Amino acid sequence: MILGSYRIEIPFEELKGYKRILIQLPSGLKIYARKIIDILEEKTKADILVSSDPCFGACDLAVDTALSMDADLLLHFGHLPIPNLKIDFPVKFVDVIMDIDVSSVTDLIVSGVTEKNISIVTTAQHIRYLNEIRKNLEKRGYRVRIDEGDGRIAQPGLVLGCNFSSVSRDAEAVVFVGTGTFHPVGISISTRKPVYSLDPVSMTLTSPNEISAMADRLIKRRFYLITASQGSENFGILVSKKPGQNRMDVALSIRKKLEEKRKKSCIIVTDTIQPDMLRDFGKFDCFISTACPRIALDDHEMFDAPIITPVEFEILIGERKFDDYIFDSIT
Repeated sequence: MILGSYRIEIPFEELKGYKRILIQLPSGLKIYARKIIDILEEKTKADILVSSDPCFGACDLAVDTALSMDADLLLHFGHLPIPNLKIDFPVKFVDVIMDIDVSSVTDLIVSGVTEKNISIVTTAQHIRYLNEIRKNLEKRGYRVRIDEGDGRIAQPGLVLGCNFSSVSRDAEAVVFVGTGTFHPVGISISTRKPVYSLDPVSMTLTSPNEISAMADRLIKRRFYLITASQGSENFGILVSKKPGQNRMDVALSIRKKLEEKRKKSCIIVTDTIQPDMLRDFGKFDCFISTACPRIALDDHEMFDAPIITPVEFEILIGERKFDDYIFDSIT
């Protein structure tokens, strides 16, 4: 099924027998929700419900919503499952593919990537094209690595906003195939390798120097926030109840360390972390987010106090040095 620029592969045969299905769509697909519902109702004869809540990835499964609506299946679009995330509820994942011109992508890499021993990574929308890109590049003299990640990574070469473990440490450089700058910047910080970012939609290649400059600016912002958090006495420790973001163990460890330093803290549990919601609890000097790293990194300007990650908290209390900064990841 083609909807806009997406090719959607719904496993209709696997949906037989379900009576009420909750579908969960990322923001880019919600405009097609009514079309998807019509097709699903026709093919399955089930009651089809759609979640209106934001969907940030396979870490953000709407299981609670499905249970509250008496659904017997959650149909999650656009992401690959997280293998080490165990969910006690029926969930099926729908592949959403953005087709790319493999020949043009290959040519762009050859024209702009000088290193010959490279690691290629991408997001779920393009993952099935990596092996074809590798074969084309190997014919043109490249040694290409598409490595497996840790237990959070469903397929070799897949990267998430919270996990870059599939990037080969043996490669000279990394080529990220996908849109946006967050992933390549995160890879640059995590690996300290040259990172090229190839956008298969605009067909542009961003150089390692540009990505490195973005990474340096991000690290400077993070150091500013860590420094601004020094002297804080009252901390809000944020925990997400999303299945793949819940790090209560990390939150409890942070709270214990704060208690040892005679600092006040409060663990706040929520679904989607929103600054307006936090204002209801009064003033905090600093927030520590144990949820998705992107909340602290992308949205820090929205908060009334500095918001830092668990890794940055280690720097704040002296357990880690500034020059040993690493990207917060969920494994």
